[in-house]
Amino acid sequence: MSRHTTVEIVEQNDAAVGTDTNGTNVEEQFETTGIRPSVPRDPPPHDTVDRCFDQLNRLLREKPRGFPAKPCTIFRIPQLLRGINPKAEEPEIVSIGPYHRGRPQVLEFERLKPLFLKRFLRRTKEDLREGEDLKELTALVAKMESSARACYSEHVNMTSCDFVEMMLLDGCFVAEFLLRISGSSDATDEHDPIFARPQTIPILIGDLLKLENQIPFSLLQLVFTRVVPSDLRREIGSLATLALKLFNQACPTALLKPSDDLECEHLLALFYSSLSSIRQVHRKSRKKVWPSAQSVPCVTELRSSGIKFKPGKAESLLEISFHKPVLQIPNITINDFMATVLINCVSLEQCWENTSKYMTDYVFFMHCLINQPKDVSLLRSDGIITLFSHDDQYVADLFDKLGKRIPFNVHDSFLSRQFMELELYYRSNWANMMRTYFSSPWSLISAFSAFLVIVLAIIQTVIAVLTYRFHR
Repeated sequence: MSRHTTVEIVEQNDAAVGTDTNGTNVEEQFETTGIRPSVPRDPPPHDTVDRCFDQLNRLLREKPRGFPAKPCTIFRIPQLLRGINPKAEEPEIVSIGPYHRGRPQVLEFERLKPLFLKRFLRRTKEDLREGEDLKELTALVAKMESSARACYSEHVNMTSCDFVEMMLLDGCFVAEFLLRISGSSDATDEHDPIFARPQTIPILIGDLLKLENQIPFSLLQLVFTRVVPSDLRREIGSLATLALKLFNQACPTALLKPSDDLECEHLLALFYSSLSSIRQVHRKSRKKVWPSAQSVPCVTELRSSGIKFKPGKAESLLEISFHKPVLQIPNITINDFMATVLINCVSLEQCWENTSKYMTDYVFFMHCLINQPKDVSLLRSDGIITLFSHDDQYVADLFDKLGKRIPFNVHDSFLSRQFMELELYYRSNWANMMRTYFSSPWSLISAFSAFLVIVLAIIQTVIAVLTYRFHR
């Protein structure tokens, strides 16, 4: 074998195994072939600086990957809140948006959406044929495709055509449903697929308030403004007003305040903003340190300490106040609709970052008050839990499951003052005396008997002294 052949074989072997030509390998090759391979030299320092400078400039000019241009607004239920009430998580009869599209339970209403689209398009007064009007509306929705997709926290695996069709059908269905509920059309049509079955209306309203069952409110506003004539809009109000009037029909406490000034990302966010729009809640400075976050005893213990419970006449579900010794809480009906509201509003707050968590604070406060069905029964007798609610066990389980799964910090809560004042009152000497001597009929009888014995002893002593002085 020639010398040149030997060198070629060595170089091919080095390339095949990927060995470096530095250190020991270089010496082995030198001993084997007698030829020392060339070693790559480091570039001059100024070349390294220039190349690094160019690479950094390119990185600065590129858009950051992995961070959306604007934060998403439509989320999945957080994993820690899943399973509390499956009926509150997934739509029961109508799917809005991509997350539950095609589920078996929503297919019946999916086939009805073209009918609602047709009825909705008939509302326009422009001199256009139905096909031309639909084409123009489709073009408007198609322009919003990118921004609509960006609203969802998960990738939407749908073609552009399917996505635009879904957004158009769902948006027109919601708008037409709101209009028909408001009475702007003949809602008594016996062939109407919804009003022929009025029992489905509360279920439909609940489906529209589920976190995973939303489309962007800006898209709803687009189709509503484009199709509904301006004179009708002036008569019936804005889209937000129609939606809140609808929710008030299902909300047992009817605490929603219609407003045209509310900014929202979807219908659930609109409901949430209206529910907590009365901001008579102020965060207090940390003047006290509590031993634990769950520092409010349950209703049974608070009542035995002399605290009275009264239903508050407030404009918001969140307006809880304590004026010694009365704790006022707005009354609430815990039915399927309110369970859906609580779970989805708390889930929405957990998905939002750096925002106040009013519903989370409210739910945790109620979780502290309710430890057992007996606590629910006492609140029901006080008029705070209404008579139309589910049974005591259901209410206790709902607040127990929700309260145990949500993160909570009493110092960041808008109810921190109520937590502090209740705990201080509970620890007071007066409350301790009430628990010791007046918490039950037997203890009350014992205290009264002791008091009577003391009084009789005093009377006996006085009589004895008077008798002694009289005989003297």
